[in-house]
Amino acid sequence: MSRDVAATARLKYLMKRALASGPSRVWAFATQIAKEQGKWAPKIFVDMLIWAAFHDTAYIDYYEADFALLTRAERKTFMTSLVQHHLAEALNDKVDALQFQDKLAFNKRFAAYLGREWMDLEDSTPEDFRSFVERHPIIIAKKPVGREGKGVFRYDTAEHSDIDALRAELRERGERLIEEPIVQHPYLAKYCAGTVNTTRVATFFDGEKVHVLMTAQKFGRGAVSDQFTWGGFFSMIDENGKSFGPGHTGKHISRYVTHPESGESIVDFQVPLWDQVLEIVDRAAREIPTVPYVGWDVAVGPDAPMIIEGNWTPGLYETRVSATGIRTGSRARHLPVIEASRR
Repeated sequence: MSRDVAATARLKYLMKRALASGPSRVWAFATQIAKEQGKWAPKIFVDMLIWAAFHDTAYIDYYEADFALLTRAERKTFMTSLVQHHLAEALNDKVDALQFQDKLAFNKRFAAYLGREWMDLEDSTPEDFRSFVERHPIIIAKKPVGREGKGVFRYDTAEHSDIDALRAELRERGERLIEEPIVQHPYLAKYCAGTVNTTRVATFFDGEKVHVLMTAQKFGRGAVSDQFTWGGFFSMIDENGKSFGPGHTGKHISRYVTHPESGESIVDFQVPLWDQVLEIVDRAAREIPTVPYVGWDVAVGPDAPMIIEGNWTPGLYETRVSATGIRTGSRARHLPVIEASRR
């Protein structure tokens, strides 16, 4: 049995997941895995229940990490949603974490790292907004609280004859955070010019050193966001900023050796300005020591990286053997934060 999550936390999580999923949903996962991997569904079903009960593995984690194709020892090298959630709950101060949950609060706290102009419609005048759109005819509008790219919209203000009416509509819909569009590095634009392709970096600050626990490169498909909900996918990134293995979505059978639209190589991808990416997340990770475990979304511009947002629950990104052939996860790199949660 895993020792990374306390028994009470495990029971609470499992009860919540059981109520949310139910046997029929678990069976649906089992039959889908069996069909995709050529396995026997009843055996998969029982195995999923065992790994949920004793190894901190949610059913969706079992599916997305291809546990049906891995040995017991290989499975133990992977992070899971329960372990990650436990680490975030155990180490991150819940009140201070609100600065990450609310995008407006985040922009105010991390203004020095954003590298772009922004405004709050509720803390500005109609004249301020008109001046903003004169400088930035294309705007990004965001709801302050949202996940997975939901609540993010792109507008061409030239298509709106009445700017004051547009401002009123944005306020009515709760899209009060307005930002200028990000110009990404030309190398990233070759992959997908229509979407800002961001780098997710999970860090842990132990009070002295910032540990980089996991890095993944997200690739968009032309939508306003590179998240999975907008058709995006990702590849894992090594300590040198280079992709290792093809990209995938983690949500279904997928494998991207090249970008499906641009044809650019995913397996040869290298994060541009990598040293500067590490430097900016190292500085940002020290800003709020009471929230030491964070997943940062970084956009790399032509000359420097900039931080999009920080996630106090970093998000689960792992390799998938059916797409990459790689059978080892990122759990070993998470040892500093796992050990800290036990103290």
